[in-house]
Amino acid sequence: MWFKVKTRDRRAVVTRLRDDDLPDEFPSEVGAWWIGAAGQRQSDSPQRDFYEAIRRECTNGKTVSTAHLLPAEWDWKRLSAEQAVAWRREMKRLVIRLIAMSLTSGKLAVAEFQNHRIKALVRVDDAHEAYLAIIAEGIPDPEIFALLLDCVPGVTKDDWQPEPSELAALEPAPGEIVWSTLFPSEVASTILELDAGQRTRS
Repeated sequence: MWFKVKTRDRRAVVTRLRDDDLPDEFPSEVGAWWIGAAGQRQSDSPQRDFYEAIRRECTNGKTVSTAHLLPAEWDWKRLSAEQAVAWRREMKRLVIRLIAMSLTSGKLAVAEFQNHRIKALVRVDDAHEAYLAIIAEGIPDPEIFALLLDCVPGVTKDDWQPEPSELAALEPAPGEIVWSTLFPSEVASTILELDAGQRTRS
């Protein structure tokens, strides 16, 4: 069943997808409403009117079908790609916030989730050399952890090393994965600027 959506001169047709219309890996946090088509209402111009265009598009002789308005495999792939981009953007915002918190407080900064934790620690040794550690609990996928490390601007993948190491001499607790890197002052300044901009926008 399709429903009409109206706002000013804009029109659309939407439907609520059934369970058998959804892919197996469909994320539960995403709604099941689908906009099949949208356009402009122009009752004085049948050639450009949205309703007339939909009627022509869905009619073949005496047969009327709206099946082609439902999502196809390409749409699900696009949704998956958009979610990956959104996740990466949110993770970068979170990692920058944690590093900035540790940088300004000198303490461990922690983000708690239902099944895992992400932590950041900035510390300075006796030689006044700064180190950054990114710590994860409950994240067994190395690709996910690599994405977290990649969220730190100005630090390449070759700059990181696992702990314990001679660099930061951190001892991971049970269940923790810890990677550390030198933390130059210019990277620290960039982190603080990015964090300030994020908080201003929010």
